Amino acid sequence: MNLVFFSLIVALLFDRMLGEARHFHPLVGLGNIAKLLELRLNSPKMSSRIRYLLGVMVLFLILIPICTCAHLLGIQSQKHPLAELFFSAFILYLVIGGRSLSEHSMAVKYALDSGNLGWARTRVGYMVSRETGGMTEEAVSIASIESVLENGSDSIFAPIFWFVLGGLIDAGPTAVIGYRIINTLDAMWGYRSDRFFAFGWAAARFDDIVNFIPARLCAVSYATAVVGKCAGSVNLSRQAVACWWQQASSHDSPNAGPVMACGAGALNVKLGGPVRYGDKAIVKAPLGIGLSATPHDIVRSLHLVKTSVLIWVVSVGIVAVVTESFQT
Repeated sequence: MNLVFFSLIVALLFDRMLGEARHFHPLVGLGNIAKLLELRLNSPKMSSRIRYLLGVMVLFLILIPICTCAHLLGIQSQKHPLAELFFSAFILYLVIGGRSLSEHSMAVKYALDSGNLGWARTRVGYMVSRETGGMTEEAVSIASIESVLENGSDSIFAPIFWFVLGGLIDAGPTAVIGYRIINTLDAMWGYRSDRFFAFGWAAARFDDIVNFIPARLCAVSYATAVVGKCAGSVNLSRQAVACWWQQASSHDSPNAGPVMACGAGALNVKLGGPVRYGDKAIVKAPLGIGLSATPHDIVRSLHLVKTSVLIWVVSVGIVAVVTESFQT
């Protein structure tokens, strides 16, 4: 367990110092492979049943070989403690995206602060799939905050969770790679469109499963990060939990709902509202309570995520110490 803890520290330091790989990132290669397979196999001429089965087959066709290779490399790295440490840390570093999330969201904030709403719309378009062309400043702020809160769970906390859980059986790198493959395929295929509803069903359902516990732990972390803090007479931690229980079910995602509702309550801001996806305009259920979102709240959302990361690191450290004491 000590190896898991120190690997986590090193991975977070790598992410902080280096950020996302600029030239070739393994996830880009994974995405290219997944896109090629989907284009070749997901034919609209096939029946939905066949496309469901193909979606399951392709998911495992990608998942099993890559995870097997990662596991075999992990076994080889165990021949030397330092090699095992850096191999585990490097794999986790490739999967988490803390600095990248911060860079994208702060670019939106700086654009809004400079009065360049057009550039802010462009930059937030890098973070969300909704149409950003006609967004107001508040809508841009809401989209950015929602992305920070949700991607904090998907890109930071869930990878850490699976890395630590897998580390209990000396398979942390394998577990975290498996998680990222499922999450990436869901991001590519998990749409309720005619093209992807059947083929992407397996990726979407598996993503719901592997994020179920991490998302709720993330929500708990957001509420814990503001313990003792108040907005006027409102206790933010209690408000975060109340928003979670009262509003999460109104979101169309079983995992993003708790994360964003609790995060919005902790920030004392209102999220949701009208959005547009292509030619389709919808009104997302309100999440959170309190004030309208502003560019400054983007910074506050990042601070909430960073404080929650610290909580997770301390928690993993405590578990490592306790585990080590029992083993001795």
